[in-house]
Amino acid sequence: MRIASISLVRDEADILEGFVRHNLHFVDRMYIIDDRSTDFSPEILHRLAAETDRVQLLDDGWTGAFHQAKRTTAAMRLIMTHDDWDIILPLDGDEFIAAPDRAVFEADLAAIPPGMAGAFAELRYFAGPNDDMSILDPLVRVRTALGHDPTGMFKSLATRQLLKEPTLAFDEGNHTLLTHGVRVPTRTLPRAPLAHFAIRSVDQIAVKCLKHYVGWRSREDYTANFVPTLVGGAEALKAEPRFALAPSAAVIPAYCAGYPLEHGMDRPFVERRGTLKWPELAVSPPYAQVIGLFDQLIARASAGDALVRAAGGTADADAVARVIAERNAMQLERDRLLGSTSLLAKAYWRALGKRLRRSFRKRRYGAK
Repeated sequence: MRIASISLVRDEADILEGFVRHNLHFVDRMYIIDDRSTDFSPEILHRLAAETDRVQLLDDGWTGAFHQAKRTTAAMRLIMTHDDWDIILPLDGDEFIAAPDRAVFEADLAAIPPGMAGAFAELRYFAGPNDDMSILDPLVRVRTALGHDPTGMFKSLATRQLLKEPTLAFDEGNHTLLTHGVRVPTRTLPRAPLAHFAIRSVDQIAVKCLKHYVGWRSREDYTANFVPTLVGGAEALKAEPRFALAPSAAVIPAYCAGYPLEHGMDRPFVERRGTLKWPELAVSPPYAQVIGLFDQLIARASAGDALVRAAGGTADADAVARVIAERNAMQLERDRLLGSTSLLAKAYWRALGKRLRRSFRKRRYGAK
């Protein structure tokens, strides 16, 4: 059975090497997109890719808001051209296949009924106030987990049959698969949960909430239904009186809303595979990540100012929005005409394309 995984990672240096080395025991190739990390994540990924061709680094060129589903779906389409895959599954950088071995994993995958997607149950780990922070490796340090429901559905994966469906796509969060916009029914793998180390320390989850708050809230189509736990965590941080957070800070229960944290049990991650080769890189300083986020926001704000100045306007949000709306309206009309069978429409589309290019050349160079 040929199995590939797709991952978008950002500032996961504290767990990234362990993530790759472990999951390579269960998949044949890992395709990973580094989403503008500011810690040692790029260095770790390049070292791993140099070590084995089973780690393939992708660059989708994305620099905007966080469109996880769109980017993962595009990566899935791309890697389908690389090899003949039986299974393609999404993995976040903090998720670990917790099957006893590869044979058991494949047996569970082979039992997925035709027309259905496979699914992982979640085995959630979370940091506690008594964790020994002198232990740098979170897969050793974090021992508190919630009992998992072996029939629960946490994250879907695509079978060979589904990969033939041209409308197959991931939803936001990569938790379910869609065909024709409708959720694909799933069968949970009974012996292969996904160990999820989302909360490795209070600093780590605080920074994660801040970064995702910006990434998701900056989307033009953002609604309150997007990632409510991450937004809830960011809201909890607003009430903190100091930058330094206590291990029992409210951000952890806010992020884990709906999870019975009081039922956490001591459960070392005994399924772990592989050992760290570069533990000195397994650090993600929180302030460096926050400043890196600021740098990216500054770059985007500067680009917006330059765009408005080129258009001869003032550098405010409304001016940027007007320029973008004009561009989007013209693009929609161009796309509509491109799909038309009318020769007249196609001729007009060509003229519109020229107008679009001329308009933005004027804006860029200040031509009259």
